[in-house]
Amino acid sequence: MVLIKNINVNKKKDIDVEIWPIGGYSECGRNMTAVKVGDEFVILDIGLNMEKVAESDLEIHLLSPKELKLAGALPDDSMLKPFAKQVKAIVVGHAHLDHVGAVPKMAYKTYDCPVIGTPFTIQVLRNLIREEKYKPDNRLISMNNGSTFKVSENITVEFVKMTHSTPQTAMVVIHTPKGAICYANDWKFDQNPVLGQKTDYKRLRELGNEGVLALMSDTVRISDYSRTFSESLVKEMFKDLLFWLKGSSQAIVVVTFSSHIARLITILELARNINRIPVIVGRSMKNYISAAEKINLVNFSKKYKIFGGKGKAEAMFKELEKNREKYLLITTGCQGEPGAVLTSVANDKLSFKFIEGDQVIFSASTIPTPINEANRAILEKQLRQRGVRVFKDVHVSGHGGREDLKDLISMMNPMHYIPAHGGLMKLSSAAELALEMGYELGKTVHVLSNGKVLKL
Repeated sequence: MVLIKNINVNKKKDIDVEIWPIGGYSECGRNMTAVKVGDEFVILDIGLNMEKVAESDLEIHLLSPKELKLAGALPDDSMLKPFAKQVKAIVVGHAHLDHVGAVPKMAYKTYDCPVIGTPFTIQVLRNLIREEKYKPDNRLISMNNGSTFKVSENITVEFVKMTHSTPQTAMVVIHTPKGAICYANDWKFDQNPVLGQKTDYKRLRELGNEGVLALMSDTVRISDYSRTFSESLVKEMFKDLLFWLKGSSQAIVVVTFSSHIARLITILELARNINRIPVIVGRSMKNYISAAEKINLVNFSKKYKIFGGKGKAEAMFKELEKNREKYLLITTGCQGEPGAVLTSVANDKLSFKFIEGDQVIFSASTIPTPINEANRAILEKQLRQRGVRVFKDVHVSGHGGREDLKDLISMMNPMHYIPAHGGLMKLSSAAELALEMGYELGKTVHVLSNGKVLKL
């Protein structure tokens, strides 16, 4: 059972702290939370509903904010707009589009405040803004993990190093006169990360000892009754599988998340070891790689062929068709998205076409939403009907499992726990875990929905 500490409140007892759940509490995606401290706000993440974006079969930058909102791809921030001038900062914890992808669409002409993120996240955001027709002019502030930024007299932002499936992920800590609000929306505990350093466990425990008023955490993998294993295990999976396939005269295609730079490091290294030339095709992959190169995390462009879209890779696809045993194609489409490269190949829309005996490796899980699961099932069926060998689950998640969440809550010992980033079933399951740990429903653990304000 958790022994919940009393939070040390300073003299400014008249300052109220409220949590405004705007997106990501009634669905998995389009994450957006506002923290109100007195009469000031900080926005945590402004993300897209990637399922709705996939349905449109169009590039995000081609769609207007109005079109995206009508499609249900943007958070509904109508409750916050009347207080737009009181928003002092937008803080993004990491670079996934369901957390940062809507910043260019919604910050434009609405929230006149700086956007704060780690260097990789800010560089990804710069790439997104560069593509936009109407560019927001918010000041972009890069802040390293382990650093703080004073937003106002009553609000200081701190970044605590966390591991996830994209580089430089941070737990965002909002220090207020009433205590710390900790926002861990996408994280895992990885003892042997392929890229970057381990979670700053020391700081998490320090925060727990200092007194955490509220902890918000994602619930994407709450139904996994285990812990999430290290990314380093995927390297061993790939080593085993690719050396098993070594010598094959058929095509090898690896499909993974475009933002997973650590995974790309593993695949590119092992492709050379089986005498295949790696080729990367995908607009979003190129964007994320470009961001990683800008801040000197990797240097892929000098060593490997990288194409930013299907049209730009046409000559390469023709070469792949003629010499399929020579290359290893790395691309997007792990969710079966209609416009992705893999789906286009499966539907004979490109010069490179699958034939019997070709091999597709899925190095990604399906994001657990009905449309994603349906699209992925359709894609796999198409591949098998063509005689393609399908290898699934060469992957470990970037999200903590149920036991990881239990450890996080124990470390941080918050007065209030608020599950996030999932529909009612996931949030309720996380709340059940908190109840097992001694929290009380409606008093110290809170199941919120979009638009339901919680006063702490």
